[in-house]
Amino acid sequence: MIRINLLPREEIPSRRGFQLPQLGSFAPVMLVLICLAGLVALSSYQGRKIASLQTVIAQEEEESRRLAPEIAKIKRFNAQRQQLTDRLNVIKTLDQDRYFRIHLLDELNRSIPEHMWLSRFEDVGGDTYAVEGVTFSNFLVSDFLQNMIHSPYFSNISLLVTEKGSINEVTVVKFKAKATAVRQPAGAPLGS
Repeated sequence: MIRINLLPREEIPSRRGFQLPQLGSFAPVMLVLICLAGLVALSSYQGRKIASLQTVIAQEEEESRRLAPEIAKIKRFNAQRQQLTDRLNVIKTLDQDRYFRIHLLDELNRSIPEHMWLSRFEDVGGDTYAVEGVTFSNFLVSDFLQNMIHSPYFSNISLLVTEKGSINEVTVVKFKAKATAVRQPAGAPLGS
């Protein structure tokens, strides 16, 4: 059969054919698709990395829970070791001070001239000692202080007060002095 088209040209239906879009309108769509694909790939990579790190964190937490009793034991042993070390240091200090004080009192005894009596020898802190006593003469107080000055166990000797007094109607000189004790190294000779 023969077909004849009697319609004017403007009214003739046009054939629809497949045409490729022009490159100028296709490029932005491709760029958006490539960016979306990149974001999806990056998101997937980050998701796998986060899952991997969460697995590692879970394993480490499990390991930490498993080792918690041993860690507690180690902390307890370290605390006990520290307490023992502190106690040993205190004992060592006391032991050193014991001999130091013995030497100090021995040296003080060697410094006291005849006819002098000490009524007080007290540690007032920081290796400083207060000395009080009585005698019959200021010369004996001077001798006592000179003997202390020559002692290797005393320094910074200073006379604070001398005053006349009486004991059982006998005139005496009462004095107060202070001195700093000097710690001697081990093996130092005793006395002067």
